[in-house]
Amino acid sequence: MLNAVNYEESPANLNQYRALRSSRRLFARNLLGLASMVTMLVATPVRAAESVLVAAMGGYRKPVLELIEAFRKETGTEAQAAFGHIKQIETQARQNREVVFLIGDKSLLEPTGLFSSFERLGTGRLVLVTSKGKSLSSLDELKNTAFKRVAIPHRTRTVFGGAADECVKRLHLADALAPKLLEVEGVPQVGSYITSGEVDAGFVNKTEALAIAGRTGSVLELPQSCYDPIEISLGTVKDRALTEAQSRFQAFMQGDTARRIMTANGL
Repeated sequence: MLNAVNYEESPANLNQYRALRSSRRLFARNLLGLASMVTMLVATPVRAAESVLVAAMGGYRKPVLELIEAFRKETGTEAQAAFGHIKQIETQARQNREVVFLIGDKSLLEPTGLFSSFERLGTGRLVLVTSKGKSLSSLDELKNTAFKRVAIPHRTRTVFGGAADECVKRLHLADALAPKLLEVEGVPQVGSYITSGEVDAGFVNKTEALAIAGRTGSVLELPQSCYDPIEISLGTVKDRALTEAQSRFQAFMQGDTARRIMTANGL
């Protein structure tokens, strides 16, 4: 028969018992902390793999954000977007291997040599928008004294800046409008200048014109004969294996929901 130990009668044994219990509690806490750490280390890559990062040209901010929100609701998969001009989003794609998709004008995306494939998303349309309180019915009216400053996106870094420049030249208005043209970074900046009244008119895409509707004057869609066709595409970066989440996004972009969003945004 085992004999019970009376710790009250032995201070030394009592101290040993307390030390043992304390050591066991410390070990249990450390073991729990280690388990939590292992769980975090295992779970974090899974969460990262279940997200999608898209880089897009700034002129398509509104439809891209709508696409991402619709994708989240439809699939339950997290997605984020970064915006900029072609050089900025190209740099992001080269430096960050998580960026697999770029959205923008194919004529600017393709020369980078980054892509294995393109999916056509829509057609870009050049629009002339006036500031609130001003109106016109033809591009020729920009020669009037009422229009002193006309904003245009960067001619070489943006497709719509190049299209506007091309259109003005084809319609033989380049010399008359040259003193009035104010070149800015991109389409969103032109939109901001128009709505703030800093310029009398500006060249944007139809997507931007729809986004700022109600805060402007006239909206004149320019004839597509005065500039080369603009194809909006989803480019998939080559030499990168798609995760399940990225494959879902690629399939989503080819579906009816994505097409409805693009159409509603003038693309």
